Amino acid sequence: MFLILSLSLQLTYAQRYLLAEFKPCIAVTKGGMPIQEYFNYNCVTQSMEFKSGDEILRLEPISQIDTLYLEGHKMIPYGTRFLEVFYQSPAFSLLIDYKRLMKEDGKIGAMGIKTQHGVQNVDHRTLGANYRQEWERGVDVYSYKDKTSYWIKVGRKMRQFRDAKSLVKLFPDKKRLIESYIKEHHIDFSNHCEVLDLLKTCL
Repeated sequence: MFLILSLSLQLTYAQRYLLAEFKPCIAVTKGGMPIQEYFNYNCVTQSMEFKSGDEILRLEPISQIDTLYLEGHKMIPYGTRFLEVFYQSPAFSLLIDYKRLMKEDGKIGAMGIKTQHGVQNVDHRTLGANYRQEWERGVDVYSYKDKTSYWIKVGRKMRQFRDAKSLVKLFPDKKRLIESYIKEHHIDFSNHCEVLDLLKTCL
């Protein structure tokens, strides 16, 4: 029972973050000074976090960060969050905006039985910069819904899309080509490489 509960909490943790665990990574400030810490990106709060002893701290202010290299992911600040620079070329750049909605499904009670008490949205963005992960100490059961989207940068313009419909809206003159390619190649918009191939072909 305790093993199952432990694995459940570990799975919840992994779903919450971009990486399965905090990794030693380097952030480069706009002044050129590197900062090396154990970083991970929280996809629920859309905040970059790092470990300091037993504490998990939010990286702030992100306006001072130029680039953060997170275990193979090149992350740059954009507004209040970070985007991954997935592809760059003279024609366009593709960036990934990681986001997951977190819902509390119930609690594990006596003998490991999950109890339901209504589904509610959980928003941790109201927490301060210095906070502990309350969910990590409890036995709440959560589910996650992926809301990851893409940004395409052409010149200085940044435009967002998430699926075929929103992509066609950005490029109405390419509608037939985009829809034909998606149908022929069965494009899955959760697959970043497939989305990139679509853009390279159609744009």
